[in-house]
Order: sequence, then C-alpha cells, then structure tokens
Amino acid sequence: MAEGGPNQASVPKDGTQSDSHLLECPICLEQLHQPRCLPCHHSLCQECLSTYIISEVSGKRDTATTFTCPVCRTLTYPVDKTEDKEKWAEQFPVDKVVMELIQIKSGSTDGHYCMPCKKTKDKKVLAQFWCKTNKCLFCKSCKLNYHDIIHTNCDAIDIITSTDFLPRTETNSKRCDKHKKKITYYCVDHNSFGCSKCVTTGHRKCEEVATTEDYCETLDKDSKLVERTTYMKEAADSLESLVKNLHTYLQSIADDKESALQSIDDMEERFIQRMREMKKEITDDLIAKYKEESGHLKTASQKCERLKVAMQNTMESTVTARQKNDYMGTILLYQRGQTELDSWKDLVKEMRMMSSSVCLKHDAEFDGTSMNFGKIIVQKQQIQFTDVPGLNKPLSECELKEVRKMNIKMESDQSDCSAHGIVISPDGSSIVVGDYNNKNLKLINTDGDVVDELKVDGRTLDLCLVDNTTVAAAIGSGIHVVTVTSDKLTLSNVINIGKQCHGITYRNGEFIVSSGKEVYRVRKDGKTQILHKGPNTIYTLSQDHRDGTLFIPYYNHTPGSTAVGSYSLSTDNLHKDVLKVGVLWPYGVDVDGEGNVYVCGHESHNVVQMSGDGTNVRELLTSADGINSPQAISVCGDKVVVTNLSDRLCNYIHLYQLI
Repeated sequence: MAEGGPNQASVPKDGTQSDSHLLECPICLEQLHQPRCLPCHHSLCQECLSTYIISEVSGKRDTATTFTCPVCRTLTYPVDKTEDKEKWAEQFPVDKVVMELIQIKSGSTDGHYCMPCKKTKDKKVLAQFWCKTNKCLFCKSCKLNYHDIIHTNCDAIDIITSTDFLPRTETNSKRCDKHKKKITYYCVDHNSFGCSKCVTTGHRKCEEVATTEDYCETLDKDSKLVERTTYMKEAADSLESLVKNLHTYLQSIADDKESALQSIDDMEERFIQRMREMKKEITDDLIAKYKEESGHLKTASQKCERLKVAMQNTMESTVTARQKNDYMGTILLYQRGQTELDSWKDLVKEMRMMSSSVCLKHDAEFDGTSMNFGKIIVQKQQIQFTDVPGLNKPLSECELKEVRKMNIKMESDQSDCSAHGIVISPDGSSIVVGDYNNKNLKLINTDGDVVDELKVDGRTLDLCLVDNTTVAAAIGSGIHVVTVTSDKLTLSNVINIGKQCHGITYRNGEFIVSSGKEVYRVRKDGKTQILHKGPNTIYTLSQDHRDGTLFIPYYNHTPGSTAVGSYSLSTDNLHKDVLKVGVLWPYGVDVDGEGNVYVCGHESHNVVQMSGDGTNVRELLTSADGINSPQAISVCGDKVVVTNLSDRLCNYIHLYQLI
C-alpha cells in the first residue's frame, strides 16, 4: 500500500479533492441534486431520474414494470411496481456517499499549512515539506530550525515538487443502521457490508468474510483491480472505436440524403410545372426514411457514448479511491465496473445484431415520356465494424465447422428417431428436438446429453422459439406451448385450430402456421386468418425477425421449380419467389440475425445459405460432409444444428459453428 503524504499535483489550491465527475448527473450534467442510487450503482438527480422513467415507459403497456438504466442499460425494477410511474424514482435509496462528497467539496477550504507555526505562533504559513516519520507538515524555516536539528536521518519530502503522495485520509465512518456500529467488514458470500456485530450474528457460517481493508488488499494482491481496469480500458477503447464507426455511417447516410435531394432537384428543374405534387411526396418519403434510419444510428451512438463515459469515470474513481484508502468506495466501484462490463458485452451483441446499414438512393426512372419522380430505394448492406473487439466477420462469409455429433435416441424410445423440428436456445446452451416417430420432445445440452423428455399426444412436424424460455411445436391440429429450463420441459398451453399444423413460427404475439398448401395467422384464442396459398405442401416456416419477411419452402422435387418463396408480414403482404435452384425437396428453413436464409435440401442432400432476396446462394454442407437427407435446421448466432432422416443418421443431430 502506498505511503500517505501531500500531492500538490492532485490537490487544488483551495485544498479540496477533485471528484467532480462523481458528483455530476449523467442526464442534466449538473451537480447531483437529491441523488438516487440505482441497483447498478449509478446515481442520478431524483427529478432527472423520474423524468427519464416516465419517458422510458411511455408508449409501452400500462402494465410495464421495468426500465433500463440510462447509463449502462441494465434492466431495473422499481421497489413497488404498483405505484405510479412518477413515484418510482423516490423508491430508490439516496446516495449518501455522493451527498457527503458534495458537503465536503462545499465545506473544505483549508490548504496545507505548517503545523509548528500554527501551534506556536497561531499563524497560517503554507507548508513546503512533509515528514513521513512524524506525519507533520513544515514550512522551510521550521524544517531548518526544528525538524532537521532533531531528525538528522529523516528524509522529508518537498510537497511542491513531489507528485507521488496524497494526504492520507481515512474512510468516512459508515455506521450500521441496525447496530449503529462502524462498518468494517465485508461478506463475499452475501455481497454485503456490516459491523462486527452483524458478522457475529448473521455471517458466522459464511465461508469468506473479511475486513474491508483486508478485502481491498486481496483485490490488490490478486491484481483483480488491475485486471478489471485493463478489461474496462479495452472495453472503453472498443466503444470509442464503435462510436467512430457509427458516426461514419451517420455521415454516410447524411451524404446519401443530400445526394438524393440534389438528384430530385435536378429533375424538378425539368418537370417543375407538372411534377410539383410528386416531388413533395417523394421528398417526404426520403426524409421519413432518413429520420428513421438516422434515428437508429444516433440512438446506438448515444448508448455507446454514455457507457464509454461511465467506464472512464469508474476507472478514474477507482484510482482515486485506492489512493485515499477508501475501501468501501473501492469495492462499490469494483462492483460498478463489473456491471458496466456486463453492459458492454450486451451492447456489443446488440451492435452485432444490427447487422445491416442503410444506403439511401434516388432511382430516377425518367425515360422522356413517364411523368414521375422515380422512387427512393432503401438498400441494406452488411455493416463492417473495424477495430472493435468482439465483432466478428459477417456470417455470409463464414464456413461451417462441425463441433459435435449427438446421439438423441433414448432407451425408452420404441423406434429410431425422426427429428422433424429443432430449435437452439438464444444463449446456445440447450437444444429442443421434436421426435416424430416416438411422439416426444427432447431437451439436449450442448454436450449431447438428453436431460429431459416430454411425451406429447401427436407427431411433431416443426418447432419455433417464442421467447428465451419458451418454444412452440406444431403437433396434430394444435400448437403446444412448452416452457424450457436448463433441465426441464413443461407443457404450459395447447391451442387447437381445427387444422393439421405443419410449419410454425411466432411474431408479435401471434403464431404463423402452415397447413397443407396454406399459411395462416393464428391468434392465442385459436382464431385463424389465411395469409398465403402456395403451389405445394408447406412443412416448415421461418422468418426474418428484423423486418417480418416469412420464408416458405415448397416441398417439391422438380428441378427449376420454386423451392423457397418469401412473404411479407408487414403492410404490403407481397409474395416473391426467391430460390429455384440448388435444392430439391426443401424442408427445414431458418434465418440468422443478419438475414441469411438456411435451407435443407432433403433430396439434394445439402444445406445452402442464401441472402434474403435469393441471391448469393452457396452450399454450406453436402453429402461429402456426412449430411444425408437433412430434415430440420436451427441457427442461433454462429451456432447451427441440423437433423437427418437417413437410416444411418436418423438418431443423430449435428452441431456446427460458423467460423
């Protein structure tokens, strides 16, 4: 631990310690007023927090019970969600540490003065030297006349030129609310502070209890603070790079807007009299699209900027807390740093899911006779984030590498398996398979072990993900909704629709189901509405959750016939043929987070990947890779699972990774 002593470089002339960034509200950027501390350890003005909460939950359902921290985006729950949203901010505790810092800042005006002069002459003479042995300040005269005569071997420090020492200060005496004793202990098991009595009465059985000073020493000794600071610096640097990239894309789209407007103006000069109304319409369309897309980029940039600043402040505050031997503050800042790192990881994933950037173009269709201004085209392309750790290359450029082949047949199965439906959980930790022959659903971990089985009354043809802990299965004439945990499958609901269910997907609180050649929208009460009728039987469905495009494989084996079509679930309801070559008897289909579509060719014995418009088709797997009659497929991030229906492979599923 560093020795205490004055540091003129770190101490302002008025004697106060500069912790201004700790005392600023991240919303109004003014000194905190009535600071309220969120569970993630970020503090905001009570009024600013209340205004933010009301804005955050506005437009959501009246039953909204959470909001996100404006700094680190951590999901936050109010103490009493039944109270009005206007009172949620008052429920969080007052940040007493910040209040005391504000009081200290406003009340500390004394500088560093010579102690002998102050005691013997009752004068305030600025000190120049610090004696570590006596822990006493001297002016130049007193050092020569008193200090140097007695302490001939003492090495006094010139505090004017030295920058290696800070005045040693003790942590403010925080007292236990229950026992009114000084808080000096920290329980690692319960992640809580306490006094000596708290430890004696409530933490005797805990495995790891230490004094706050000893725990901070452990953090220093094990290099945890240094390691945390290193990771946070890397994370903050990556956010800085990410902000620069987002600003670049924002500028690019602004340039596109200006270019399109100039193109529109050029055409206006030729058609000013006859095309005024059309000009207004297309200009409004351009501005609306620009506002929508630039809004997404600005929001993403603001999230990154806020988290970057928060991380920088936490790192600076950690250094200051350690120099002051503020053990409790160090631990709290350590915890805050971990929370901010977790938020950084989530934000990086969010940015990675924002897999396409937008380019605005004005397509001028003028041929000398038509009376129109053309149209605004929104072109989406893959974002290439450069120099940002954790963001990988596009999935459309990755190759599949087999990770594991898993045997899903159980001793209780009456026959060989026939996996017609499969989904992998969002976190990639588990897989749910629908076994058509044995009439059950199976839960499998990524090590290939079947950890649970759910018997169902019918044969499963397709599965889809509803949310992080729920899947739905198309079984017989109904939809079976199943809750999934790490080791358990539980049937929670059955929706009967009176039609044979084949393919299934889920969007905006409704199921999309295929039955024969038709595709239906299914509400939770079982009522249906037909959306589309195809040329052949439709056994599976999948969709691009970003824009609601539905991908429909048509089960046929005629070369050159439509293999996969797309159907817009948005307002235009357009149907397009997107794939006619490359696969025969297409069956399983899924879409990754970047909009790439994966199709199983049951009779062509391959798996292909294509862009959502059917271009850039490429084979990922063939029979040479051990794939024979692929049936079902599920994609999650860079993980891909595939099932087979061939006799020798029907009891196995294959787990791949895109690299």
